[in-house]
Amino acid sequence: MWPFRTRTAFTELGFSTDIHSHILPGVDDGFRTEDQSLAALRELNAMGVRRMILTPHIFPELYEANTPERIRGRFSGFSEKAAACGVECRIAGEHMVYPGIEPGFKTETAGEVLSLGGGHVLIEMSYAYESQNIREFIFHLNAAGFHPVLAHPERYLFYPEGSEDLDVLADMDTEFQLNILSLGGFYGRQAMEKAVYLLEKGAYSYLGTDLHSLSQINQLKSLRIEKKHLPAVEKLIAGNEALWNGAV
Repeated sequence: MWPFRTRTAFTELGFSTDIHSHILPGVDDGFRTEDQSLAALRELNAMGVRRMILTPHIFPELYEANTPERIRGRFSGFSEKAAACGVECRIAGEHMVYPGIEPGFKTETAGEVLSLGGGHVLIEMSYAYESQNIREFIFHLNAAGFHPVLAHPERYLFYPEGSEDLDVLADMDTEFQLNILSLGGFYGRQAMEKAVYLLEKGAYSYLGTDLHSLSQINQLKSLRIEKKHLPAVEKLIAGNEALWNGAV
């Protein structure tokens, strides 16, 4: 496959399912208008994307209005327009881990949680400091029957390359999601080097665009994957498909 090239365009790898994006308009720091969101979906569709999980930020301190009910309401008026762009969308959330988050995740209220599907819950932390209750919350999620998925661990400044703290989270049955643009250095050299380290280690289960703007689509189009990393990235693409289809 591509025998004479050392790098391959990401757009050639058959990426059709994205599990992390901020395309739902007007709810967080992602796309602001519906027109921009639909334009993005049309461009993504032209790149081969057919399915997307929309994951607006859920963090009461910054986005007080982002309750599951409001997000589902915004999505219900958007999903048909998205489908007309050739992209089937589902709604979930990217949950900031903060003190006091645990009561919203109970076995008996699982149907109310904005999960990626199959009880998989996308979680995040501040880039600058570790959430003080991250381990307790992951334990709580597992005990309640959920499956924690940590978004973009390569971007957390407090986890250096080779961090044993990430190994601890992985040992607690936490899956990791790669921001694919990290491999292109779009979040800086440190994030890129950690992404490569974790990818080569086999630490990731899924990948996402974490798309916030139209300009990032151009970054996706320009992204080149090293030949030696192709099998690992293709495995993550397959992981996204399995998650969408409820096979994990």
